[in-house]
Amino acid sequence: MVQNSEQSKKKKVRKLVIGIVAAVIVLVAGMGIGITVFGNSGEESLMSRFKSSNEAQATEIAIPLDEFLVNVKGETTRSQSIVRMEITVTSMDDEASEIISTDIAKVRDAVIHVVSSQSVSTIMEEKDGEFIVKDQIKDRINQSLGSELIEDVYVTNILIQK
Repeated sequence: MVQNSEQSKKKKVRKLVIGIVAAVIVLVAGMGIGITVFGNSGEESLMSRFKSSNEAQATEIAIPLDEFLVNVKGETTRSQSIVRMEITVTSMDDEASEIISTDIAKVRDAVIHVVSSQSVSTIMEEKDGEFIVKDQIKDRINQSLGSELIEDVYVTNILIQK
């Protein structure tokens, strides 16, 4: 009976030691993670620590284009409508603004070509809450520039005169 009592005490002590060791390991690991994540590292934001260096440096550049005034197909053969449109294009390339200003004639021609081939109803068509013509404009600009420079097209102002 004395042996059973000693064995149960040894088991209790062993469980207590294992519990203390596990608690210390969890505490040390938590402190290490806390220091790594929340430690003072200047003005670096918390989320930027988890991004790779390429993602942290990539920024989207918005380039507003001058106003477009384009004749579009009318609903009948005798009627013709006019669209006044202002758009802004975005790019992830730092040199996009320079490339676009250098090749502005190609960019404007691409936009005019897409818009003039549309009718008023097709210009105003939407899919998922966005104008379908935006993707066509983006594709045509990228095609005319010979690279996938433009990420997105935003219609900032549009006026249609029938």
